[in-house]
Amino acid sequence: MVLPILKNRAIKKAMENAKASYIKAAEMNGVSRESRIFKSRIGGRCRVHLDKVFVEGAEYSEVYHEACLTAISEGNEKPEMPSPKPFQTVKSNNETIYTYVPSEFAQEMYALGNLYQAAQISPTETLKMGQELADRVSFDLGLEEPFTALQFLRDELEDSETDAEDADSDGAESDSSS
Repeated sequence: MVLPILKNRAIKKAMENAKASYIKAAEMNGVSRESRIFKSRIGGRCRVHLDKVFVEGAEYSEVYHEACLTAISEGNEKPEMPSPKPFQTVKSNNETIYTYVPSEFAQEMYALGNLYQAAQISPTETLKMGQELADRVSFDLGLEEPFTALQFLRDELEDSETDAEDADSDGAESDSSS
């Protein structure tokens, strides 16, 4: 019985530390090497956090839209979109780290993932809006350079464009050799 209590305390403490680290980074004014490194580390954690929230929003999209359709068909009000978790976990080399992003940023990224998955916005618009959000978080933290949001989606789209170009060029070569 004692172990779950201690584990819950450790998790709560880790979450408090994650939030405190974000706030500390946002309030740091110095340009020392140590402050730049600290801000950069927190910015990296925020990048991973926002990516995970985007994926959660995308994964929950279908469930949410089905719940909306059911509510409408039954004459009920549409349910509210759930809120993303304010804390995420990130696995590093040998430990799990808790990350924190203020709820307004997390909520926007969650909604963006939901809209993207439901094909209500284009991939290009998704990347643009995601980067604008990353720029705001980077500004909030006082980062010298904003981090890149949704790199996994950028890579995926680039790969699919390359595949499409390869297919087009293969088709053109076979047409000219006929």
